[in-house]
Amino acid sequence: MPTEKRLDKLKRVAEARQAGFTVVIEDIFDPHNLGAISRSCDAFGIQQINIIFETQPEFDPKEVGKNSSTATNKWLDYRIHHSTTAALRTLKHEGWQLVAAAIDPAAESIFEADLCASKIALLFGNEKTGLSREALKLADRQVMIPMRGIAQSMNVSVSAALCIYEVTRQRLERCPQYLSVAPEQAAKTLGYFLDMHERLGSRNKRRRVERAKQRRSNRANSNM
Repeated sequence: MPTEKRLDKLKRVAEARQAGFTVVIEDIFDPHNLGAISRSCDAFGIQQINIIFETQPEFDPKEVGKNSSTATNKWLDYRIHHSTTAALRTLKHEGWQLVAAAIDPAAESIFEADLCASKIALLFGNEKTGLSREALKLADRQVMIPMRGIAQSMNVSVSAALCIYEVTRQRLERCPQYLSVAPEQAAKTLGYFLDMHERLGSRNKRRRVERAKQRRSNRANSNM
C-alpha cells in the first residue's frame, strides 16, 4: 500500500483530471515524441490518450519514451486503435468533437477558435506527413498555431503542448463547468493509480533483486 503522503497525492491528481478532454495521435513513429506528449497530458490533467497505429509499427506506450515522459506514461490510460477511420468514427459516436491540428489556410487560429466543448478530442498526426486525409475529412474542424518565422511547423510534441494548454486555458476562463470530473470518475482514476502503484512496486522490487544478484555474480567472477 502507498504511504499516506503518496495516497493523498494520488487522490489530488485523480480529482484534478479534466473531464471530456482527450488527445488522438495518428501514426507517430518516434516514441520519444509520444513520451513528451504524455508528459504534457499528465501536466494538464488529461488521463486518456488515443493512439492510432495504422501505417506505423505498434509499440507499447508504457514501456518506451521513458526519458521524455519522465515515467508519467505509467499513470496514463492508452487506448490503442489500428484504423483511423474506425477510431475517429468511434469517438464521434461517443460524442467527441474532433479538432484536427493542421497546416491549412482554412484552419482557425488556435487562439481565436472557440474550444469550449463538453467533450473535445485534439488530433495530431505523423511527424513528417501530419494527419492523414481520412483524419482531416472526419475531423469536425481544423485549427492551426499562427507562426511568424520561416518554419511553418513545429515538433508534434510542442504543437500538442501548446494546443492542450490553450484548450485548458479556455476551459478555466470560459467554461469551467466542463473542466472537473465527476466524483465517480475520480474514484475510478484513483483505483487505476493504486493498481499501477502496486504493479510498479512489485516490478521495482524484482529489478532490485535482479541487480543484487548480478552484483554478487560480478564480484564472484572478479575473484576467480
